[in-house]
Amino acid sequence: MQMHSIFLHVRKLRRMAGFRDFNRKLVKLEWVLNWTTFVTARVICHILITYKLITDAHKFDKGIELPLALSGMAGMNVLNVSLGLDLFKAFARERNQQTHQD
Repeated sequence: MQMHSIFLHVRKLRRMAGFRDFNRKLVKLEWVLNWTTFVTARVICHILITYKLITDAHKFDKGIELPLALSGMAGMNVLNVSLGLDLFKAFARERNQQTHQD
């Protein structure tokens, strides 16, 4: 997840520096890395962790650990969906701004 956070910060710094030309190779590379790390770290890993929690539920005692872990993962997955939608909107906005400027 930290790699994806780094690319989110790179995007913010790039925009603050005024480097917004969507057709530049560096900007396109940044978006490829942003989407790749988002899918890898925030989608695939969270699906695997949630799956592992469910399949290993029998290993937990009858305490609060399993419900707490599952609710924590559910919360993280909701946040990831929200982040994914925001990322898609930002991508579409940058791409559309560039096509309107040409």
